Amino acid sequence: MDNFFTSQNTNFFSNEQSKEQENLFSDIQPKKPEQKDNSLGSQYDNLKNNYEQIFVEAAESIRREVNKFKPENPCTTCSQKKDCKIEKKDVFTPFPMNCEYREWQMKIITFLAGDYRQKLKATYKAIMDKKCEYSCNLCGDCCRLATSEYSYNQLKQRAMRGDKFSADFVSVFVPYESEEDARKVNPEYFKLLNELVEDKIYYYYCPKLKDNLCSDYENRPDICKDFPHNPLKLLPSRCSFNEWKNEIAHQAMLLKAKVDIIDFYKDKLQ
Repeated sequence: MDNFFTSQNTNFFSNEQSKEQENLFSDIQPKKPEQKDNSLGSQYDNLKNNYEQIFVEAAESIRREVNKFKPENPCTTCSQKKDCKIEKKDVFTPFPMNCEYREWQMKIITFLAGDYRQKLKATYKAIMDKKCEYSCNLCGDCCRLATSEYSYNQLKQRAMRGDKFSADFVSVFVPYESEEDARKVNPEYFKLLNELVEDKIYYYYCPKLKDNLCSDYENRPDICKDFPHNPLKLLPSRCSFNEWKNEIAHQAMLLKAKVDIIDFYKDKLQ
């Protein structure tokens, strides 16, 4: 879960995207956001503290959906004439072939991979569209301190293999010579990232930033136009998109949980 909050570009539907865009709303109408503490520690604590409860909410929601397909006691009319001795007719029970409960499991896989995933995609799009109601306040923090799980050479190699995100990234960002140089730019952000992420983090900056403005704004790539790319990404405390992130936080976490759960269902049932 920690890497999800700190990933440079997380996509909720990782099985259809490249790893760089790896690993997320219901019809909930969010309340008008109150003035909130945008400190990085507060952002992380709020997300992590609420996620367990939201995960349970998501699991119960999906269980209600899959139970709609459950047959009503087909054992009484089973043509197999077998004494299966299966007492618990749970969704994850290993039912025999040709059993109606096994057919129920296959229907679940089809439903979750089809209609239900499309619903999640639509709600993800709605959340990202909501971002358009907010605008950049020109703090420049996202340009001064960008992160990646990949080194500069790795990113260039990925770009050569056709990964668009990596290609966009190396077209604007260059690596800091040392972690100390990166730390000086935003000590708060640097400290929290290092506390949360166990794997190696590589730090970058954009040399085109001049007085908090992009000197090549008209030619900026999608990675810049679309920032922030992930509704649960920890943002620098001065970033104006924290207001958007605070407003959709519950919905984003609920969607993230649902995506994780349906992937679990697919793995178990297949």
